[in-house]
Amino acid sequence: MARYIKANPKVAVFLGLERDRNTVKDGNYLLWQADMLAFGPLTQLTDTLTQIGGIALLPHEARQEQDGTVTRPLPVATDPRFIIETQEPEETTPVDDDNDEPVQESAPEAESPAETEETAPAEEPEDDNQEPANDD
Repeated sequence: MARYIKANPKVAVFLGLERDRNTVKDGNYLLWQADMLAFGPLTQLTDTLTQIGGIALLPHEARQEQDGTVTRPLPVATDPRFIIETQEPEETTPVDDDNDEPVQESAPEAESPAETEETAPAEEPEDDNQEPANDD
């Protein structure tokens, strides 16, 4: 039975298929089994999948990926050309594209609506250098 191959974008670009094959919700591609002939005979499909970091899917599994009802993670490729570097969100610092400076993160929001209602709004500190307003 024919299989679909879920592979990362580097594989699709390498094969020149990024405009010809479907993408799924996680940004990866669904390639055709015949596309794998570029890496060797289909009798070595398991080795090819290990090399490119792909997985073989049955037609109904490929449909689940397209619909977004199931997202299967891809293994890490053994071929360095196809390794996708993943970054942990905690390790990255957002950067303002206009001036390449780190973006100030906003203060955390209140945990619950009840906490927000009970907390009085923050008052601005009075400046000792200002003269009192004249209400005449």
